[in-house]
Amino acid sequence: MSAHSIAPPPLIERIQQASTFLLITHVSPDSDAIGGLLGLTHTLRLLGKTVIPSCSDPIRDRFDLLPGNTEVATQASAHAARECVIALDCGDEQRLGAIWTNLPDPKPFLINIDHHISNTRFGQINWVDPSAASTAELVLQLVDQLGVTLNQDIATCVLYGIVGDTLGFRTPNTTPRQLECAERCMEAGASLYASIDHQFNRRSQALICLWGKALNALKIKDRIAYTAISKAMRDACGMGTTELGLSSFLVSLNEADRAAVLVEKDDGSVEISLRAKPGFNVSNAAVALGGGGHPLASGTTIDGPLSAAVKRVLSALRDA
Repeated sequence: MSAHSIAPPPLIERIQQASTFLLITHVSPDSDAIGGLLGLTHTLRLLGKTVIPSCSDPIRDRFDLLPGNTEVATQASAHAARECVIALDCGDEQRLGAIWTNLPDPKPFLINIDHHISNTRFGQINWVDPSAASTAELVLQLVDQLGVTLNQDIATCVLYGIVGDTLGFRTPNTTPRQLECAERCMEAGASLYASIDHQFNRRSQALICLWGKALNALKIKDRIAYTAISKAMRDACGMGTTELGLSSFLVSLNEADRAAVLVEKDDGSVEISLRAKPGFNVSNAAVALGGGGHPLASGTTIDGPLSAAVKRVLSALRDA
């Protein structure tokens, strides 16, 4: 497989030396987050390591396709403080959520693996490759560098992450590299059909309910399509704060160049998901709001209330 970068030698050495790992991916996890998380979990276990995969937010039933999805922990206690913590697909330390925050001091050694150009390099070892379309691709690179044989479990998770972050190989950053990775995963037993079908053709009734309420509240101003989802709206539909996939849908509007979806969380903070058409950029706005991501897909979490958050987000998008 051609590679734009390889994991730095100190990262490989740290993984080889440590025996217990806590893997953490970002809050409101998407397909690449969970695909990369579980792909690396299976990889390290084949090396005889003890691994706890974790995410501070509960994961959706959409990830049922992935082997090991029921093992993703949402709580971490003192005994879960491992020799080494690996952050996957997190642009900044805040995105690690409560699992990292609640680990007792001194914190374990932290490795940061990501592909977001706005990554803040918060780890003690950082491997950030913005040329990669997904973090799952970097996990596949690790499989090779660690000398692990790519099996069906790893391949299924890695392919899921690549498919998710390229929207089924439809994003502008899709190159022969992603198709090469997908081919390898399929040869190892992963189903491309199942990965695409589960991610783009299946939705829960609760999600459809919330989409309905969000679309009813949709507004378009200065070619920015945006909607705000309150906790009351979520509660009425029985939805948590997991990634909704709505911002990618809104940016498809002919009348919009950028889209923003704001979701009020249980603690009153507001999760922001930003999307842009090619030729436009939402990452600068996300960075200005304390987050980050890619030019076409970024996000952050800011303080509420929801009405004030809407004004802040629109202002940041206009200024950027």
